[in-house]
Amino acid sequence: MHYLRTYTEIDLQAIQQNAEAIKKHTGKKLIAVIKADAYGHGAVRVAEVLDATADMFAVATVEEGIALRQADIHKPILVLFSSLPTQAAPILEYGLTPTIGDWEFSKALNEVASTKVHVNINTGMNRSGVYYTEAMTFFSKLKTLHRLEVEGLFTHLATADEADKSFVSVQLKRFASILANVDGKMVHAANSAAALSVPESYFDGVRPGLSLYGVYPATEKPILLKPALTWKTHVGWIGSISEAEGVSYGLTYKARHQTRVAMVQIGYGDGYPCALSNSGEVLIGGARRPITGRVCMDVSVVRLDPSDNVSVGDEVVLIGKQGDAEITVDEVAHRAGTISYEILTQIGTRVKRIFNC
Repeated sequence: MHYLRTYTEIDLQAIQQNAEAIKKHTGKKLIAVIKADAYGHGAVRVAEVLDATADMFAVATVEEGIALRQADIHKPILVLFSSLPTQAAPILEYGLTPTIGDWEFSKALNEVASTKVHVNINTGMNRSGVYYTEAMTFFSKLKTLHRLEVEGLFTHLATADEADKSFVSVQLKRFASILANVDGKMVHAANSAAALSVPESYFDGVRPGLSLYGVYPATEKPILLKPALTWKTHVGWIGSISEAEGVSYGLTYKARHQTRVAMVQIGYGDGYPCALSNSGEVLIGGARRPITGRVCMDVSVVRLDPSDNVSVGDEVVLIGKQGDAEITVDEVAHRAGTISYEILTQIGTRVKRIFNC
């Protein structure tokens, strides 16, 4: 791939193995979350490789669901958020499974055609869904919308990735108060963190996202997951700066002595965080080399050791392994002051995805 400026290698077999490991660990149906282009890994290819393992796919937007249908993905596709009333028709046209969490969208669906729906119960996440104390009233009103069939109920856990699981218990108790009065529905609540560490949240199915791609959402690691993404670029220039000379915009780094530097072909225009300025590291020749100065839109500069045998065109690893060295997405996120979800989903369209089966 030396002709590509920057690219990611996606190990589809690792994603399949992760999905199978999660399904075996929980013993439940697998609702594979492939929103945000499968967390930057390529939603269509991920859906294709998980077709035999996943019982359902989940996306965040109607547009994501339509794109999967247009790519001949036929498994059930759940749209996780309540959509706009104007989106009712395309949801049903493309055979998507809508989530309802408000009355206006529910009415709009009922006006278009008969469909199965999942109801989002807000047990404390407080960003969408029917508040749990109002849920039974909502279900009573739904009986007047005769074209809607409630296939599933779900909630989303706000703190499952934290060591303190006390609020998870609160949410599950609130959810249980609804389930006690509703029979025969598909029930799901567990995100990646809960699927790995909170068995009481499994119900009929689990909804892993991040863990499918080999990234642990919390400190618990009860099963082996394999990272599926490696991000690479190349050395584009090698130079030297004199003592007291600066590097990149703002000259935020000043050399304390004659220093060898290399330009690497990656920048925030590709989704590489500007927050890694003067703090990130990359791998060149199996060794860590620090980002020096500000990350630019298209390139960044790293500091070399005097003895480094580096040439223009050499491989640079941003996330992944090179020799015995490794930079994980969690490390990149920590250095950038963010979370691994953001790092993965912000990898831009200029970055070619290369799929390895």
